[in-house]
Amino acid sequence: MRLLVITARYPLPEQPAAGAFVRRRLADQGLRSTVVAPRTLRSPAWRRYLDLLWRGLTARGRFDGVEGHFVLPSGVVALVVARVRRLPLVVVAHGSDVGAMTRHGVMRWLARRVVRGADLVVANSEETRGAVQALGADAIVIPPGIELDRFVVAPRPGRRRVLYLGGADPAKGVAVARELADTLLGPGLSVVDPAEIPAILAAHDAVLVPSRAEAFGLVAAEAIAAGRWVVAADVGGLRSVVTNGVNGTLVADGDYAAALARVPDYDPATVAATAARFDVATQRRAMADAWERLLASSEGR
Repeated sequence: MRLLVITARYPLPEQPAAGAFVRRRLADQGLRSTVVAPRTLRSPAWRRYLDLLWRGLTARGRFDGVEGHFVLPSGVVALVVARVRRLPLVVVAHGSDVGAMTRHGVMRWLARRVVRGADLVVANSEETRGAVQALGADAIVIPPGIELDRFVVAPRPGRRRVLYLGGADPAKGVAVARELADTLLGPGLSVVDPAEIPAILAAHDAVLVPSRAEAFGLVAAEAIAAGRWVVAADVGGLRSVVTNGVNGTLVADGDYAAALARVPDYDPATVAATAARFDVATQRRAMADAWERLLASSEGR
């Protein structure tokens, strides 16, 4: 299978972690893909997306379909490219692209056109699927995967150290993190190479995820894979990642300080075992199956 993939985020030298989950999904051994992604994030948005459109329309080769990551804004480009090239379109919704970004009239209208125009919409969680349904379409749920073999379960550090990886985005709860975390990393704070994440997680005893909203919670899943206890907001997709009292604590009352003080004497191996369901191989198989069903139905028309 060969796909033309259009995405608003993909790892760049200036932001090596941006869209790393898209690159992991495309590392499927049975998949050949041509990725059309921004070459830089420093140019104006209008120029970046015109560039994506041109490259999507002129990409050489035979493709079986177009896969668009993020309903907005790159999903609009993916829809146009798929229609012009007469190819089936799968759009992957990642959360805010069908939530916060769709609150205003024009953006909501564009998002509706994308999800209703796609041949299939994939959501990264039930939370995101609900947002897609609110736009007038349905979606199947395929959670993003993580490469479990990157995470070696290490003993807990000798003293409590709290890690926050959400960046400077207020919606990620950075204000809470500034008060309670020993280490604050992420976009707008300190850019981290994804290759460094396993070692950073191993050097901390708890991972704080105080997001106001979270479609899935990739940081939480990676922390659990590393055998680290997660203290997270009781919101959205985090509820499907963190099992309260088993691999973390879900905080409904906003008292993260108390939750951190109550982190139990957990066993890292026991915590890490609960991450098996997030193996990236599972995601790749599910995406391949979805594409095969779509292409088979297209051929039968």
